[in-house]
Amino acid sequence: MNIVFIVNNKNNRLAKMLPRLEHYCQQAKLGRVQFMSTLRRKHAIELAKQAAEDGCEYLVAVGGDGTLHEVINGVLQSNIPASEYPAVGLLPYGSANDFARTAGISNSIEDLFALMRSNTTQKVDLGKIVLQQPQETRYFSNIAGVGLGAKVAQQLEGSSSVLGPSFNYYKHILKGFLRYTKKEVRCTSDTWEWQGKLLVMAVANGRYFGNAICIAPDAQLTDGRFQIAIFGDLSLWDYLKNLGKLKKGVKINLPQVSYHTAKEVELTSNDPCGIEADGEYVGLLPATISIVPKAIRFLMPPAVR
Repeated sequence: MNIVFIVNNKNNRLAKMLPRLEHYCQQAKLGRVQFMSTLRRKHAIELAKQAAEDGCEYLVAVGGDGTLHEVINGVLQSNIPASEYPAVGLLPYGSANDFARTAGISNSIEDLFALMRSNTTQKVDLGKIVLQQPQETRYFSNIAGVGLGAKVAQQLEGSSSVLGPSFNYYKHILKGFLRYTKKEVRCTSDTWEWQGKLLVMAVANGRYFGNAICIAPDAQLTDGRFQIAIFGDLSLWDYLKNLGKLKKGVKINLPQVSYHTAKEVELTSNDPCGIEADGEYVGLLPATISIVPKAIRFLMPPAVR
């Protein structure tokens, strides 16, 4: 085997796990194993692109949704045919780990190596965002968010808290609710259209975002379409009142909330409205978001869809 681990050891939070992982690799004698550590934002994109072009068989992100996001974009940017992409894996050690919840992936080193030994992979869909501001194409494995979620992602960049990443996230969510001005957004697919004041929109390949909020309970990683949840002109109180239901994956029955499916959507706004992907801020509308069916092989249990 030729295995590459791309590690986000921000603030040394993997200090206890990494020695165990390295020791396990030595004991297992699985062939060539490399560890690459990220030093800055978007560094994992560069590392993953190089690893894919160098012919690694398994490319494993060690971190959270943001690390996985960069690894996948590195693979998709590589100058090799899609048939030669490495299988992508994840050891979820981030602050949210929302993709791992949908994919049924644990942070067990033993489970990860069992998947590699048996070459247990599934071909999963990815989302593709084509932006105009800046002109860029970005891929995502989990969810693209428009509105408040993008504002929170933008605020989280470069911020930290002595009380930990979860506290930091919820602090910015609360600040966002109190200060965020809803934007007028238009969303168009080939079968439906929505327009109005927007609090949050989730274009979902996976089910969870925002640290275990099940915003799209019907989403599947392999069905070739998005589930889209739109929370329009909703008040802070109504959102918080229904947060418990969202955590349990219960759809919200309010006139300001609607659910849709699509393979592609066009998003426009006359206001400066942001978009994030897998918790990473990517830019401003307008944007086109489309599904890329069975784009990569992912190390994950076979029962997950």
